[in-house]
Amino acid sequence: MTGTDPVYPGHRGDENDDNLGMDLVDQVATENDVPTRRPLKKWVLVVAGLAVLVIGVIAIVVNLLPTDYVSKVEGASDQVVVQAEVKGGGHAALTTSTKVDAGTLELTDMPVLDPSKTYTLWLIEVDTDRPTRLADVPSDGAAAKEGFTGLEKVASVMVSVESSDATSTTPSSEPLAVLDLPEAK
Repeated sequence: MTGTDPVYPGHRGDENDDNLGMDLVDQVATENDVPTRRPLKKWVLVVAGLAVLVIGVIAIVVNLLPTDYVSKVEGASDQVVVQAEVKGGGHAALTTSTKVDAGTLELTDMPVLDPSKTYTLWLIEVDTDRPTRLADVPSDGAAAKEGFTGLEKVASVMVSVESSDATSTTPSSEPLAVLDLPEAK
């Protein structure tokens, strides 16, 4: 005997004799019943990255924009106002609000100065009495209003006449008006 079946001579040497349907078994055996996780699409990652970038840009822009303290104080419900006449003419009004931790100083009816001079507003610190330049106000006679923040560090606001070149770091002339910050309501 040679090991072949003489009854079925047509199947001798057939390539399917050795296979016996095993590739069907192999195919079924390799398929998992557990669904495979789809990988994230690249566009989802791009959209998420762009969203983070847009939020970051908005946060930076909001923090870099100057805050309008004048509007905040004008809209506050706890405004306290101190008024004073300015030496040489004019009127100064200091308005503060502890809720928004800000204040404004408004100058009205101020006399027109020589073009080489300007009205300068100073914040006087509580602890050191050191003046810090807040703003230079045009001396063209028009009303002006400047805002500031940090009421707990400010004792008073002062108005003086300074050179319009804005180089002085301390007042170089006698104050025209000094307004102490009022007590909170």
